[in-house]
Amino acid sequence: MKAACLKGGRIVVETLPDPVPREGQILVRPLFTGICGSDLSLRKQMAAGADEAGEAALPVIVPGHEFSAEVVDVPNTNGSALTPGDIVTALPFTHDHEGPQTIGLSPGHHGGLATLSCVDAIRTFKVPAAVPPDLAALTEPLSVGLHASRLANRQPGPNLVVGCGPVGLAVILSLKLDGRGPVIAADFSAERRDAAEAIGADIVVDPASESPFAQWDRAGFSPSAMSPLLAREFRGLPPGANIFECTGVPGVLGEVVNSAMPHSHIIVAGVCPHQEAITPLEAIVRELSLEFSFAYRPEEFREALSMIGEHGELVSRLITSRRPLEETEAAFDALAKHPHEIKILIEPGR
Repeated sequence: MKAACLKGGRIVVETLPDPVPREGQILVRPLFTGICGSDLSLRKQMAAGADEAGEAALPVIVPGHEFSAEVVDVPNTNGSALTPGDIVTALPFTHDHEGPQTIGLSPGHHGGLATLSCVDAIRTFKVPAAVPPDLAALTEPLSVGLHASRLANRQPGPNLVVGCGPVGLAVILSLKLDGRGPVIAADFSAERRDAAEAIGADIVVDPASESPFAQWDRAGFSPSAMSPLLAREFRGLPPGANIFECTGVPGVLGEVVNSAMPHSHIIVAGVCPHQEAITPLEAIVRELSLEFSFAYRPEEFREALSMIGEHGELVSRLITSRRPLEETEAAFDALAKHPHEIKILIEPGR
């Protein structure tokens, strides 16, 4: 098979042996594979490791954990209803002797930036005929946003989404389809703000010109006081905002904690492999809740796939370009450097 191999900080398209499904797995042919912020973070970490230990000391990884595919073979899967030719998408998680692994981020579990891959049959979902394969490849990032939005269950709103990349846009879409608003969206990229507005954000903000945390009046909301200053007979949870940190950029979480209105619920959905500094007193005096969101549950993955079928015209706003496998490294560079890119899809078989 052909595969885009991550070697240190380089991505090289090479010919590798075809993967062999383990028990409970199926062999698939990826059709569309999305590049994720996690992939960019992995390349950055691998590049740093190559500088320290040398490229030869690092494992070769075939990235790609969000993809749609055609089923090629269904061996030893204990009665799976899937058959060759089915179009599917799958949770990119599996197990081996070392424990849980992420397909496309773990050595030995090649992802969707290849002409063949293996996924667990029990975690694979058949794509409805009405859902195009390119949109089906967005099931995974949409699931991440859906899960994060559902964690925000302490406050009805308003909602502030910081960062309008794929995860932030998925949060916005999930909130709006659940009837939860208003939604304030903040991003430095004009293209990403346009996409946020197109999928339903009520207020869009350029942080370069105004603070996202100064928009509560525009959202028709008045922040509550600190707890000791509440009315004497106040009952229940004081109203606050839901704030979603979806950038993973160093320093943003600290800014969110320092700027959030009292009693807000902060959900961190951005990938943060670095250390972050926050001032606990800032969170204490305003009784902020801080929660971290990881991935999604299988039922949320199924729900995200249904969301695509019902609202494909909105979901399609996330896709900004499509490229062949040979341009994978250039696609990584474009996503890292150009904020007008949101979701780049690679077509391994093109």
